[in-house]
Amino acid sequence: MKVNSANPFQASMQLLRSTLEIAIGLLVLGVVFCVAANVFGRFALNYSFVWAEEISRILFIWLVLLGAGLASLNNEHVSVSYFKNLVSSPVRKVFGLLSIGVIYVVCICILIGFRDIMAGFISVTPLLQIPKTLLFSAMPVMAVLTLIANSIALFNLFARSPT
Repeated sequence: MKVNSANPFQASMQLLRSTLEIAIGLLVLGVVFCVAANVFGRFALNYSFVWAEEISRILFIWLVLLGAGLASLNNEHVSVSYFKNLVSSPVRKVFGLLSIGVIYVVCICILIGFRDIMAGFISVTPLLQIPKTLLFSAMPVMAVLTLIANSIALFNLFARSPT
């Protein structure tokens, strides 16, 4: 994980990306281990490890949402750019602003919704008694990562000269 940049912001973003990639890789390994253990238990031992299903679900939720945040940071989300590329630069900028605005609204709704859900919420998973706040906290983490990526996109939109 070599970060070689004169710009501290770019260095910190690269460190964040690398950390997320490592975390996602570990989550993938965890999901694979849990599912493989359950498959082995069912077919070789004729016994199902109920803990494996619960942990794999938690790991998978975090995997998907951290992956979405990383995709936002890397600007790798799927998009349809055919019509956007047909229009002039000022209209393209308006489309970019509209897209960024919608993403801000969605992320803010996620953060407000999480705050409201967690107010007085006390619940645990059925078997392992893991607090469900651990499960639900993946949403605001993804929202914050997406807000960071969206802010960078907004900055880049205004920093670009018209082409």
